[in-house]
Amino acid sequence: MPVKLIGFILTLLIIVSFIGFNLENSSDIRIWFGENGLLTEVPIFVSFFVMYLIGVLSVIPFIVGWKLKKKTGEKTDDSEMEDKAENGKKNVRVLGARKRRKKEAEIIESEDTDDSRNDEEVVTEADLS
Repeated sequence: MPVKLIGFILTLLIIVSFIGFNLENSSDIRIWFGENGLLTEVPIFVSFFVMYLIGVLSVIPFIVGWKLKKKTGEKTDDSEMEDKAENGKKNVRVLGARKRRKKEAEIIESEDTDDSRNDEEVVTEADLS
């Protein structure tokens, strides 16, 4: 708790010092073409604050979508884990389609080589009998 409080106080000091150093600095902001869309002598810290707020507001839909996707993913993961637990398989998470395809190809190749070895062994055992 005290670390968060100290961090908050330091952040406030940085913001206040930024505002203090830039009180006299101002700029003209053109929102739209023509004279109606021109804001004159807007303090720099106000324009930075507005840009920051726009950035925060633009991230909110992505966070909400991520949370919803995570909740629906947890529901499907639970049912998959139960199925794998019943079958005695491990829950292995493969990231990306390439890795998944590569792993499937390796499994198929290993099964093919295992099957061919078993066929050879059967043939050699049949020849010896």
